[in-house]
Amino acid sequence: MSIGQAFQPVVRAPPVALGVCLVALGLGGCAPVHGPRGDYIDFIRPDQRPPLVGSAAAADSLWGPAVESALGDGIAESRRAELEQIVRRFAPTIVLPPADQVRVGDRHYRLLPIDAAVYADTLRLDIVSTSPYRFRGPLDIPLRTLTLDSLRGLVRAGQRYESEPNELAAWYFDFPGGNPREWWKAYALLRTGPDSARWARPTVYAHPFTDHLSRFVIQYWYFYPFNDFVGNHEGDWEHVNVILSPNRGAIAGIDYFFHARSVTLPQGKYRPEIVDSTHPVLHVGGRMYSVVDYPIRILAGDHNEGSHGHYPYAGEWEAAAGMGAPESVRSTGKDSSRVIPYSRFDVVLTPEPSRIDYERHPEVLRRWAWLLLPARWGFPSVPSLASELKLLDVGNRAPFGAPYNTAWNRTAPTLLYPGYQVRKLSFARSAVEDLLQPWYYLYIFRRPRYVHDTRGTMNRRELERIGLAPRGGWAERGMGSPLAGVHLGIPDHDLSALYGNSTGISIWRNFWAKVRIGAVELTGGYQRFRRTAGQGGSLFIYPLTASLVVRAPDALFRPYASVGGGVYGWDARTFTAPGVREIITGWHPGWTAAAGLEYYLRPRVALDVSLRYHATQGPGTLIGLPDKDLRFFAVWIGHYVRF
Repeated sequence: MSIGQAFQPVVRAPPVALGVCLVALGLGGCAPVHGPRGDYIDFIRPDQRPPLVGSAAAADSLWGPAVESALGDGIAESRRAELEQIVRRFAPTIVLPPADQVRVGDRHYRLLPIDAAVYADTLRLDIVSTSPYRFRGPLDIPLRTLTLDSLRGLVRAGQRYESEPNELAAWYFDFPGGNPREWWKAYALLRTGPDSARWARPTVYAHPFTDHLSRFVIQYWYFYPFNDFVGNHEGDWEHVNVILSPNRGAIAGIDYFFHARSVTLPQGKYRPEIVDSTHPVLHVGGRMYSVVDYPIRILAGDHNEGSHGHYPYAGEWEAAAGMGAPESVRSTGKDSSRVIPYSRFDVVLTPEPSRIDYERHPEVLRRWAWLLLPARWGFPSVPSLASELKLLDVGNRAPFGAPYNTAWNRTAPTLLYPGYQVRKLSFARSAVEDLLQPWYYLYIFRRPRYVHDTRGTMNRRELERIGLAPRGGWAERGMGSPLAGVHLGIPDHDLSALYGNSTGISIWRNFWAKVRIGAVELTGGYQRFRRTAGQGGSLFIYPLTASLVVRAPDALFRPYASVGGGVYGWDARTFTAPGVREIITGWHPGWTAAAGLEYYLRPRVALDVSLRYHATQGPGTLIGLPDKDLRFFAVWIGHYVRF
């Protein structure tokens, strides 16, 4: 049973022209199922897609001469059996996340990586007029029922890298429903329906290639019907590289890919986890622990646990998830149902798309048309966290197929997948850092914890390039405050004879904030000092200053110093008799200097400890001071967040 047959009636829609594609197909369409179709065209251009990644010049040495392929898939028959044996020998075992499942009655159905052809039964085309620019209508193409000539014409149209002058089309496959709650309902129906066996068969696509160092590499690609994570989207292609030894008898290394990162092992003392000598163990992510986690689960009904990225170990992976948050990858414990051993997988030897000869062997498209089509694997854009930022991909856009991924035929680190330098923190250090982050207390003391070692002295350029680590120098942008900390004001000179220390927590007795733009730091707030002499009272001081700041290079600990000046307002409230209060206000220029230390708890979040000195002039003898000098120290223990 196809997705279309399971979830919609098949009706005819008005025919829509689509240049060469419709000339080749001569097809009508079915009624749209995922609406509103076409609403996304104002922020996702239908004429833009990534290029199909080609094969290396040495492809013949791996696959054999393409002309010797009886099936037309570019795999010479003399190599086919050997390659199939190799990719099965090194197929991974995966460990699925706990909550990435749906319950039907007393049974639980985990979201499995499946045969992509089951998902790709119907190609959706949303037709767009170019002048005026508007959505014209949908066209649905059931691939199984096409003639070979029509299927070949469709692939030809997809491989053309030029657009029609009057019409464009967004190409995508689709899954029923428009959000995670609906996806899970649809998945439950598919896992319990007449075609349930196909949806329950774990499948992995094994694609070997030779890299730039002449190493034999096998990419194992997994396709999940949808991604219920912070960045929700339909369709999810994830992969791992298994690098073989020169004699192809053992594993020399593994590239793990997750989100916009990659980890390559061996890396120092860190080694891949392998079972039965040749089968890697992949820990599938995971849950993003953050302040938005529980609201998303409770209010939206999302499971919020299923990024499907591949990690070498279970644990807390710092700055691996969206917005630089940690991703929690759970160990199996006693739940063996989460483990999908390599022996259960249908391991599919996947050819090089550029070598598929569909002109002479159009029948090969019955098996591999979906691999060649430049289609998104899911509705182009779905609601998700921050999805109202229409012009940005916040993880809510469906991906293109595996051969259109920038990591196809490439080892890590690569474009969009910079290297993650693994370091496992001690429990003591991890616990201390958790305690210094009050917003993290819901998830405190989780371990083991892995961090990217660029928090130390390693080069951060790769992460900065794609925005996963904050930029320094004049490009630095950040905000700081003791809003989740404490602030201590200590009067100096003659002021200390009349007023005591001022200790504040969050906004109690004080509020301070700073904004840093490059080497310029703007600071403002207020400090309240209680009068200890006479009948009592209070003195409020309101600095607003601009300073030049000098910082050390980015590292785990980053000291800084600043000096500047600005305007200081003051408000003196003095009791001259019981129930009688005198209020004197004013302002005066002043100067300030500071020294501080940032301890980076996360790549973008630091504990900020600083000592600042303020000097200005105030009411002087009007409040009992011998002169007009107002001087005080301020100790700031808070946080600094970089963007």
